[in-house]
Order: sequence, then C-alpha cells, then structure tokens
Amino acid sequence: MELKEIRDRLLSLGLPVAYLRFKKAQKLPFIVYYESGTEITGADNYNLYRDVEITIELYTEDKDPQLERRLENLFREVEIDKEGDTALENEEMLLTVFSFRTIQYIEEENSNA
Repeated sequence: MELKEIRDRLLSLGLPVAYLRFKKAQKLPFIVYYESGTEITGADNYNLYRDVEITIELYTEDKDPQLERRLENLFREVEIDKEGDTALENEEMLLTVFSFRTIQYIEEENSNA
C-alpha cells in the first residue's frame, strides 16, 4: 500500500489529514500519518520490496471510540495495532496512535544511459 492510498483512505473520514505535520494549527479532530520505519529486502542482489511501518496519530478533544473504529475499518486487510491513548494536557487533546506494516514493491528503474 503506497502513501497516496493511505492518505486517500484517511481523507475519506472527512477530517484534516497531513503527512508528519501540519504547517498551522488545526481544529480537532485531525490525523497525522507517516512512515516510522522501513526494511528494504530482496533476493539475487536486487531490492524487491520495502516492508514499511506506518504510524497514524488521531488527535481528538475526547475519547471517540466510533471514530477509532471507522479508522480501523479503513485498513481491515492489514493487522493494525493500537498503542493506546495519551492525554496531551498542555494541548488539551487526546492522542490515539495506530500502526501497521505494509509491503511496497520496488519497480526496476529504466536507465537511458
């Protein structure tokens, strides 16, 4: 699953979505997502795919189990982990972190040398 597909799925929730950060403050709720790790592997001296860890951060004013379920349902074909809730007291918001691994296949680049 490529980053564009992840973004498109998250946007279907109707919330503001950004990769890694927003440039200005957002009204709650909103979502931030990013790659939090990558392992590039292959065979026969070629890199064939990336095993990518994706992190999704859901920021809300209060606990919203219904919104959390909707987010989880967007990624039903992968095993999604929920790390729990963190109260950001100074920001007056709640952070819920989700993560999953996805495979991104590496296409061979054509060189015109």
